[in-house]
Amino acid sequence: REGGPSSRSFSTMLDLQAPPATMLACEYCSAQVDKRDMKHHQSFECLNSETRIMQCPKGCGSNIEARDLDKHVRSECPLELVTCDFQLSGCSRRIARRDRNEHNNENIAYHLGLINKSSVARDQRMALLEKTLRAREMELAQLHKTIEREREDRNEMMQQYDEKIQSLLELFEKKMASNSTDCKRALTGAMLTATNVDKMRRTVDGLSYTMQTVQKEMVDISSMVRLG
Repeated sequence: REGGPSSRSFSTMLDLQAPPATMLACEYCSAQVDKRDMKHHQSFECLNSETRIMQCPKGCGSNIEARDLDKHVRSECPLELVTCDFQLSGCSRRIARRDRNEHNNENIAYHLGLINKSSVARDQRMALLEKTLRAREMELAQLHKTIEREREDRNEMMQQYDEKIQSLLELFEKKMASNSTDCKRALTGAMLTATNVDKMRRTVDGLSYTMQTVQKEMVDISSMVRLG
């Protein structure tokens, strides 16, 4: 047939001239996609793609990549409801981000009243805190005096205990020396008489009693020290 090539043969020629497709796996959904179409796939087709273009859910008309959508809503979207700049002063209104300046300008007197009211309340709280602080300082000063007085009383008591213990030890040493002398005298002689035996027994009994007395005094003093 005469004339130019048919449209079908022309299309076939173009297909033969086009470079072969390079298929790659999408990193988000693993679908096999031509490398040349990957950006379009990840932007508009892949449901798992972080770069998928999405419309703002608040209806502001912005098209945002999926990975930046939360940030857009939190800090950029003009339709997102935000708190008033004077929330800490008592304004509980929530307005669209784009209307915040208008809200502030229309409610200057109201906001000033809230600021004044919160300032008065803050001053009252500060006065109460200062009063409480002064009371705590007085309590601490009194506690410090009490501790110092108890420390002085304890030191004086310990000194008295030391003196008493020293006196008991000296008495014990004297008793030991006296009893030792009596024992030596009783043993002197060629024969032990009944009188000497009785005297030795009384000496030993006296020594035992003295030791028991000293031990009891030491126990009493230790108990008093622990309780003090």
